[in-house]
Amino acid sequence: MDAMHTTATRILLADDHEIVRAGLAAQLGLLGCYEFIHAWSLTSLLHATTQPPGCHLAIVDVYMPGMGAGQGLASLCAAQPDLPVIILSGASTLPHASQWQRWPSVRAILHKSGPLDGLRAAIDLALAGRATSPASIALPASDVWGHADALAALSPRIVRVARLAAQGLSNAQIAGELGLSEGSVKQYLKQAFRELGVMNRTQLSLLLNTAAMP
Repeated sequence: MDAMHTTATRILLADDHEIVRAGLAAQLGLLGCYEFIHAWSLTSLLHATTQPPGCHLAIVDVYMPGMGAGQGLASLCAAQPDLPVIILSGASTLPHASQWQRWPSVRAILHKSGPLDGLRAAIDLALAGRATSPASIALPASDVWGHADALAALSPRIVRVARLAAQGLSNAQIAGELGLSEGSVKQYLKQAFRELGVMNRTQLSLLLNTAAMP
């Protein structure tokens, strides 16, 4: 009889880890009448936003394949300016967070280690009114996403690889220096970039030159 009361809120869950999407859907499904659409890359994310009947909210990991951190997020916000976005990241640092926070589409920036209640509150705020300012939702404390803590959390081997990459050595040179395969070097660098919230070796070098290495 009251169709409006039974219509599910459609939430787009965009994360390249299926287990994260499944966990979010299971937990949030217990808290409200939600329908979930899944995406795992920038391409699938943009495609999902164009499919009827449309989404009410997107919860997005900015480090999915194709996202290029802020570049992919900018593409999403430009293509769907009326779609509220909650950034949910597991990265140790988010260098562009202060910039993203000023974008009208971005309603909250949360860490995956945060409480479920915090995500639920951010969802409620985002859906309640699109004039809600992202600045009203606190970013994670500096001791959670701070560079020093992120560096200290890396394994010694990843730190050695990061140091050599920041000095300008190629993957092949790093592999020879440390007795690793080039594939291993590539994987270590990928993990370092993700955990430190940088996109390339230039940003890595700048970070290591301004933060104390463990």
